[in-house]
This record gives sequence, C-alpha cells and structure tokens, in this order.
Amino acid sequence: MDKPALTQVPVDATIAARWSGRAYDASKAVTQEQIIALLEAARWAPSCYGDQPWRFIV
Repeated sequence: MDKPALTQVPVDATIAARWSGRAYDASKAVTQEQIIALLEAARWAPSCYGDQPWRFIV
C-alpha cells in the first residue's frame, strides 16, 4: 500500500510511507453504550505522573 504523507516540511521517508494494517468499516454503526465504554476505559488509563492529559472529542 502506498499512501505518502503530504506535508509542508520535510519528513523522514520511513515516517511518510507508514500505513495502518487495520481496516475500518464505515458502514458499521457504533452504539452509544460502546462509545461510553470506550471513553470510560480511556479515562481509567494510566498517565505519566498522574497528569491525566485526556481530551476527548466525540
């Protein structure tokens, strides 16, 4: 798969050529309960020095 990054500044070729092996099905709905469960799990995730720099946009 070739999907190079388009940037205004030089980027290392390895980083620019990266890709994700995951595929997401945009037609599959995510329930409100699933979203709440994901947010709750993320909220309880550890952070460095307890800073908890979480910001969520849903």
